[in-house]
Amino acid sequence: MSKGRTPPPARIDHAAALRDRLGRAAIEADNPGIQWDRLAEVEREYWRGIGDAVRAAMTSGGGRRGDFAVASVYGYETQKPYVNLEVSISPMQLSPAKARECALMLLECADAAESDAALITFARTALNLDDRTAAALLAQFRAMREQARGKAVESA
Repeated sequence: MSKGRTPPPARIDHAAALRDRLGRAAIEADNPGIQWDRLAEVEREYWRGIGDAVRAAMTSGGGRRGDFAVASVYGYETQKPYVNLEVSISPMQLSPAKARECALMLLECADAAESDAALITFARTALNLDDRTAAALLAQFRAMREQARGKAVESA
């Protein structure tokens, strides 16, 4: 003991503790019932690496901070139109103009989804097309719609 002073608390290695928690979560997700404490250090390091990779993928975003994408989808089994909305996991702040652009994208996509559904129904009932031919017709229609809107169209 030194002259009435208390020793400083032991340093906590938060990065190592996080790597351990991520490793435990990775192995528990893949192999329920395996006990972390019974693994060899080499195995623990392997699972820590996997946990690190998952964390990096979730937090880095690959330069995609603030991505917003929509697409019209027609459910093959449900026979209903849907709007597929993809937003990156990071929070984003938008200018009012960008927020309006995103809202317009959603409205255009909702309209496209409904017209896709109408086209598929028409192709099946009025034209008696099979599913494959109706899907090909829908792909051509989507390409034409994108060109009419002035957007780039990817060739199949």
